[in-house]
Amino acid sequence: MTEVPLISIVVPTLNQARFIEQTLASIAGQNWPRTELIVVDGGSTDGTRAIVERYPTTLFISEPDRGQADAINKGMRLAKGDILAWLNSDDYYLPLAFARAVAAMGDLTQPRFVYGGCLLLYEGDNSAKLARPHPFDPLELTYHDFIHQPATFWTRALWEKTGELNVNFNYVLDWDFWLRASRHGELLPLDECLAVYRFHGAHKTGGNSSTRTEELVGFVDRHGTPDARAAFRAVSARLPEMARSWDRWGRCGHYRWHKLRHLDIYTRYPERLVNLALWQLHV
Repeated sequence: MTEVPLISIVVPTLNQARFIEQTLASIAGQNWPRTELIVVDGGSTDGTRAIVERYPTTLFISEPDRGQADAINKGMRLAKGDILAWLNSDDYYLPLAFARAVAAMGDLTQPRFVYGGCLLLYEGDNSAKLARPHPFDPLELTYHDFIHQPATFWTRALWEKTGELNVNFNYVLDWDFWLRASRHGELLPLDECLAVYRFHGAHKTGGNSSTRTEELVGFVDRHGTPDARAAFRAVSARLPEMARSWDRWGRCGHYRWHKLRHLDIYTRYPERLVNLALWQLHV
């Protein structure tokens, strides 16, 4: 009988005690026979340790780090699993996520990566949206991060070929990993909803910070197509106005008014690229 693969999950965290219980419970609730859970804490002061200690099989590290990528790399260096993933401490898995990912992975000795659908949970307005997995397109991945991080799993072989996360990135560390991984193995979409991606007031991705915008635009500048680079630069130069316009009209079903307000940009660049840039820069 084939041995059940060991799945290693790294959970990076810092002062997210109000979320991490649900994150850890969703991992334990998979009822997977061989699970390794590694929590890498940047030095929380909010009671995180007491919550983690309720899960006795967990390896817990609490010390200062250089950011999220550094924390994840620390955990991955300790991980022994055949299948690897990280799950941020404000997200959580849905039932059967492990079983479905393993079944889709196939031969675990090969460099493979599975990404599924994700439920996007917006706490601010108490709403949710199902994001189905996008068909894999290596060119599109250079300017469109269509993979939702909580719904991803990969083989050890792929991690070893791709290498660790780039600690110089704060916002595109996952996107950079997907892109590098795509050069070393297969990225396989799985039409199953595997996880919940939570958006909340302290969510790192939100906020439209200039630092985040610069990092995303710089990433597309390095890897994207000429049209994508130009569209991202144009949208970033007018991001506050376009974001307000989208929130006022686009979200309310009056997209044409939003488009008319910025018609010069929409006529100069492909409409799909403008909207992709706006969506990614203004989450």
